[in-house]
Amino acid sequence: MMTTFLTACHASPQAENANVSTDTRSENVKVAAANAAQPVEAAAEEKIVMDLGPDLEFRGTISGDVLDFNDGKGEDTPAVTQFKKTGENPYNGNKARVEAGYTIFSTACSGCHGHLAEGKLGPALADDYWTYPGNKKDKGLFETIYGGGQGMMGPQKGLISKDEILHVMSWIRSLQNKDMKPAH
Repeated sequence: MMTTFLTACHASPQAENANVSTDTRSENVKVAAANAAQPVEAAAEEKIVMDLGPDLEFRGTISGDVLDFNDGKGEDTPAVTQFKKTGENPYNGNKARVEAGYTIFSTACSGCHGHLAEGKLGPALADDYWTYPGNKKDKGLFETIYGGGQGMMGPQKGLISKDEILHVMSWIRSLQNKDMKPAH
């Protein structure tokens, strides 16, 4: 069972030789995302603004290399386009987007981070400690999820879309807006 978690968390090309295939994980994520992606109306607190100037430069958390956003997941949503220009997640605080984020997190992330982000093989995401201090900001958290971190935190590029990452981030941020637990 531990192999399942390691494969699901890392999801690297080396996972082909593991007991659980990346294709199965990817398919499970797609099903969860489809279930979560029921039409969600933009709430009043979610304001998508388009013409914001050039995109910010996003870099890998560990390597520092510029991230390649050609992930084969189709066109960017308006929210992703705005995020790439501002570095701030437009889904934060939107209840429907937060709930969709939890659904995606449950399939793509909970194997390592726990069902409530309490931490398992990977670090907790619901307390006041960040392995990478840059993750306190939306841009930094996105860079770590999309481009990967150290150890088992493999890049999620190509496994879940940039829009799905924004949904997951909105759920993680909703945990931090509640009474933050001290790290132990």
